[in-house]
Amino acid sequence: MKKIFCKIVLLYGLLHSFTVQAQENATEEVGENVEGALSTATEVLSPANILTIFAVLLTVWLTIKALDFLFDYLANRLNRYRLRIRRMQPVAKIIVWAVAIYSVVMTLFNPEPQAVYALLASSALALGFASQDLLKNIFGGFMIIFDNPFQLGDRISIDGNYGEVVNIGMRTTQINTLDDSIVTIPNSKIINTNVSNANTGALDCMVVVNLWLPIHINAAQVKKIAYEAAVTSKYLNIDKGVNVLFFDTFDKQAATNVKVKAYVLDARYEKAFESDVTEAAKKAFNEAKIY
Repeated sequence: MKKIFCKIVLLYGLLHSFTVQAQENATEEVGENVEGALSTATEVLSPANILTIFAVLLTVWLTIKALDFLFDYLANRLNRYRLRIRRMQPVAKIIVWAVAIYSVVMTLFNPEPQAVYALLASSALALGFASQDLLKNIFGGFMIIFDNPFQLGDRISIDGNYGEVVNIGMRTTQINTLDDSIVTIPNSKIINTNVSNANTGALDCMVVVNLWLPIHINAAQVKKIAYEAAVTSKYLNIDKGVNVLFFDTFDKQAATNVKVKAYVLDARYEKAFESDVTEAAKKAFNEAKIY
């Protein structure tokens, strides 16, 4: 009985020693981990690193502002190549941000490749749950830039908003309507809806001028007047043809819709050309007593 009791006491003593040793080792490991984390945080959040990050962000902001000024200047001076110049603007911004982020991470932290891969994977997973709408808009921005359904300077129509694309950002796209209003549309919405593009990267675009006349008219005489009103406009692209089409309508009252289809030199002249043709045609119609 004494032998059994001695064995039990000895076993209890061994277990107690082992438990105490394990607790001491765990405490030491926790202390070392906490100390290492605090040391790393102190290094990362050191005044020098914070100043470096601030300097990089300031440099990126100034660089993007300088690029915007440069692209605006070149687009205005080289109007013929305006759309090609505008096309490179959003790509240049993405390159600037990518270089800045890569430089900060590699210079300040100098991580191991495995740590970079793990950080990217965990960040992507966390961001995927926390900001799904933001990621959809950013993904939409990449899709717009690389799939190229439209570009800066194009005239597009989205959900009843028609105007010139003035900015393609990472989250939103902005168009300047004919009423000189800026409409901001999330990129995720753009890639999931129909987009009508009037010029698709070309400098010129087709303009349709609608003229309404009585049902009983001399079609040959009206066609000549409408054609002359279009070809005499200073906004016309003479390298492309002018078409005059006739359509009769009987909705509320009988009338003839005359459509003048022509190309302008620059998409920005769309409404100016439409007004020019309408004014010249109405003057000629009055002189010919067609009304």
